[in-house]
Amino acid sequence: LAAPTPTSHRFISSAPDGGSSKTVTVEVTYDERVTVAGTPQLTLANGNEGSGTGRTCVLSYTATGSTANRIRFTATNITVAEDDVLTFGGGSQANIALNSGTISDTTDGGTATAAVLVLTTLSALTQTVTA
Repeated sequence: LAAPTPTSHRFISSAPDGGSSKTVTVEVTYDERVTVAGTPQLTLANGNEGSGTGRTCVLSYTATGSTANRIRFTATNITVAEDDVLTFGGGSQANIALNSGTISDTTDGGTATAAVLVLTTLSALTQTVTA
């Protein structure tokens, strides 16, 4: 069996405004059903265009809103600055990190066929943090 492969991705939440304790949710769609165990993570690239540096956006898998072939990642306590540009997919921090979890082919069962975790084949999507 072929490994499940990402076919599309999108931001679920609208662009946050600058500040702390912000929420960002994204979704990755696979070409077939996947089973997720543990808490895989996805890191959005942040260009830090706003004032200051070092703001990272690490999102964790959430079952809320996820379906058979769509998995969601959410961060509920990130800090971003106005004008920061968050990038998802493409060549910029575009991989899903398993973080001791698994994402595998549901049809194959178990964890025998791991899903593709690289999102570089998908076009980069961006969100600009608002005022």
